[in-house]
Amino acid sequence: VSLGLGGIGVLVARRIAKPVRLLHDGVQQIGSGRLDQRVELKTGDEIEGLARAFNQMATNLQLSFGQLEQRIAEIRQLEEKYRDLIEHAPEMICQLDRGGRLVHINKTGLDKLGYSRQEMLTMKLWELVPQGQEGQVLHYLEQLVCRGQSSIETVLLTKDGRRIDVEIHATALFDQERGGLVHSRAFVRDVTERRRLEQELQRYTVGLEQVVSERTRQLTVSQARYKALFDVVADSVFMVDVTGAVVAVNERESQVLGYAESEIVGKPIRDVLLPEYQGMFEGWLADVCTEQRQVTTQEIAVRHADGHEVPVEMDLIRVGGTDPLLVMVQLRDITVRKKLERQLQSYREDLELKVSERTREIEETKQYLENLLENANDVIYTLDLDQQFTYVNSKVNAWGYRKDDLIGRPYLSLLSRRHRGRRLKSTLDIGAKQVYEVEIVTRLGELRTVMVSVSPLHGVDGQILGVLGIARDMTETKKLERQIQNAEKLASIGKLAAGVAHEINNPLGGILNCLYNLRKGTPSPARQEEYWTSMEHGVRRVQKIVRQLLDFSQQHEPAFSQADINRVVDQVLTLTTHLFAPSGIRLEIIQGQSLPPVMVDRHMIEQVLMNLILNAVQAMKQGGVLTIRTSVSEGVCRVDVQDSGAGIP
Repeated sequence: VSLGLGGIGVLVARRIAKPVRLLHDGVQQIGSGRLDQRVELKTGDEIEGLARAFNQMATNLQLSFGQLEQRIAEIRQLEEKYRDLIEHAPEMICQLDRGGRLVHINKTGLDKLGYSRQEMLTMKLWELVPQGQEGQVLHYLEQLVCRGQSSIETVLLTKDGRRIDVEIHATALFDQERGGLVHSRAFVRDVTERRRLEQELQRYTVGLEQVVSERTRQLTVSQARYKALFDVVADSVFMVDVTGAVVAVNERESQVLGYAESEIVGKPIRDVLLPEYQGMFEGWLADVCTEQRQVTTQEIAVRHADGHEVPVEMDLIRVGGTDPLLVMVQLRDITVRKKLERQLQSYREDLELKVSERTREIEETKQYLENLLENANDVIYTLDLDQQFTYVNSKVNAWGYRKDDLIGRPYLSLLSRRHRGRRLKSTLDIGAKQVYEVEIVTRLGELRTVMVSVSPLHGVDGQILGVLGIARDMTETKKLERQIQNAEKLASIGKLAAGVAHEINNPLGGILNCLYNLRKGTPSPARQEEYWTSMEHGVRRVQKIVRQLLDFSQQHEPAFSQADINRVVDQVLTLTTHLFAPSGIRLEIIQGQSLPPVMVDRHMIEQVLMNLILNAVQAMKQGGVLTIRTSVSEGVCRVDVQDSGAGIP
């Protein structure tokens, strides 16, 4: 009986121990991570129920771990998505530690500043600004710690020394338990191009500076409220899937376009676009999803939540490492820029209108001046530095030349051989205005006397560019002057005629008296010689008077020659001395000694002196004193004719 009971006990123990061992092994395998392991027991007792409980627990654990792994994968995808978003954002995004040292910077920042990541992670923020601005940055960081978030506009220096104007919007993150600063996140926007546009617009109107300044202030205040890197992006950002459905938006979008996140998420982004841009957007989205990494910036218009249109710049960037594929759509509000462009266009159109009006006025003035020049009574011309014609008016047709024949032709080719343009060269050399006479050869070979007035043409910098000349044909005037001179000579001869006749009669009377005495008797040889000498002297005196009278009355071409001025005075007095005695005029002659020869037209000087003496005789009908004085002073020869008459009433 004892053996039987013992055998039964062993069998029962084995039957109980085996399921327990199998249950123990299953638990060990589940504990090692094999959640797909199951304990298969068919004992029909509590052990089988315990095995089913373990199997259910393994199933629950497997399900829980699967969900946990899926959640971890989703978190990693989301982390990768935001990391890619930050790395490829259009703006520089960086993270600073409590000491202001850079502990992270995105790829955009590295590309703009030109440093490697290792170099940047050893630098502090104030080491990137120009010398002298470090204190401003340190003060900004202190304010950031005090306020939690702050903004600043400053200048960053690239590795090669290039200056970049930037706006920095930063948020400080604190340890909620310990209360200390953990790190600061900063969004750095390159505003160099905006500054250039502001400076360009500033040249057109000062008023625009106030608008830009106010708008910049508003943007600075607005951007200072961003609370996270994604939210502090200055542009409206939509995350969309391959179908264009909105997955997420940033806070900036609600500020700019007015769409709340709860309203827009899940809806197609094409609903925000104007109808004329929806088809183009779908094409750009397809390109980004299949071929291109991103689409170049496009200008489109979107609809604000309240219905009005908003002009924006749109960038489409494929976000890598996400499943499903996501595309970041950035919308940059360019309302102010468009307004400025319209104002600039308005200013440009106004300027073009004013330029057009001014051009018309200049053209009218030019036409008016051309009419004045072309209808002038004188020949007006301009010469270059080589003394070649660059312009001549139509008056030159009077000399037989056409305007086109003279343009580019040398000026000296029109002058006679005795005029070689030395005075013109003097005008070009010293820049002095000159007036002188020249002889012009017409197209038919005729010589014309021309009075030329030349003056230098100056450029803006005062340099002589050429010559302006005015030529007046004096040929006919010269003829009239000679006729007047001849008439004056004839008038003078008429006034002298009676006196000259008296002067001739006196020696002729002496000659007749001598001949009478010779015929009357036979005088002595000495007396005969005296008579013959007296008659010869009388004949020579008559011959001299007649010869001077003939020389005075003849016409002469103007010609300069050396002359003794005292001798010229004596020759004039020979014809006029007989006028003094009948009028009771006393002649005083004071002739200078050692007078040099002078270059004069002798006949013209004789005519001048003759007229002065005759005028003096007429002014002293009751007698008086006529004084003629010759002298030289400082190289100038003078002839003074002075009378004591009553003068011109």
